Amino acid sequence: MMKIEELRKIPIWGLLSHLGIEPVSSRRGGSQLMYHSPLRPDKNASFSVSTRKNLWMDFGTSQGGNVIDLAIALKGYCPFSEAVTWLEEQAKWFHKDILYEDFSRYDDTHMSRLSGHSNISNMRVEKLTSPRLLEYLNSRGIPSGIGQLYCKEAHYTVRDREYYGVAFLNILGGMEIRSRFFKGCHGVKAPTVINVDKTHKTTSCCVFEGFMDFLSYKVLEERGDGEIVQPFPFDCIILNSTSIIQRAIPFIGVYTIAYCYLDNDFAGKQALDTLDLLMPGRIFEMSSKYSPYNDLNDYLVQQ
Repeated sequence: MMKIEELRKIPIWGLLSHLGIEPVSSRRGGSQLMYHSPLRPDKNASFSVSTRKNLWMDFGTSQGGNVIDLAIALKGYCPFSEAVTWLEEQAKWFHKDILYEDFSRYDDTHMSRLSGHSNISNMRVEKLTSPRLLEYLNSRGIPSGIGQLYCKEAHYTVRDREYYGVAFLNILGGMEIRSRFFKGCHGVKAPTVINVDKTHKTTSCCVFEGFMDFLSYKVLEERGDGEIVQPFPFDCIILNSTSIIQRAIPFIGVYTIAYCYLDNDFAGKQALDTLDLLMPGRIFEMSSKYSPYNDLNDYLVQQ
């Protein structure tokens, strides 16, 4: 059991990102992140998170508070004890270095990179060879061969400091960047489409929330996991974020059936509902196959 003081230290941006909710802009040098409210329809991105104070405010409803208050709101204004239990459950899936890090120690540079509005320069993308990055993928259950087949290695500079991470490119030339201590996006956020055969599409496709889940699927495919993996190879569509589910609809819609390997959380279920509404009778939910794990990568790691 985690103490209430420990739960309050969970960074709100981390919880939202874990739920597939990413900021659309940042202010004050990255110390204030702006979101479309996860609590109501919000076209104006009027939900604010202070990265220094670790507090949130929904300007549309004048509600706000700490991370526990947010958990209560996200759970439909449930009892305090229920929100604490839920928040503790979510915390199991956070990287321990993010969960227990004093949020005030994250500087503006880190937060600017996280929110996608950074001063990144000298971007260089090359073959994935870094032993540290390959070790990071291995810690997530991804062997080097599969990681190198689908990922690249990104090197870049932010305010005269050099960084590097695993890069996963999308259809618009943007990329997701991951390392043991960083999760972010460079360029335009967009889906990634990986075809079995570039000359024609398969009749069905598999849809994943993030590229770690896609890589996990490929590992399970090699192992012949008949419980999770489809019996035939299908094209794969990686959303890279449930927040852009609408952008992925044109790519998913060309297939007869979409097998959806989304997260077992609020954002994953919301994305699944959206797909099922827009493509009735063609969406097959697969996340129950790896419940109670949060996502396919968690399932793989625990195996």
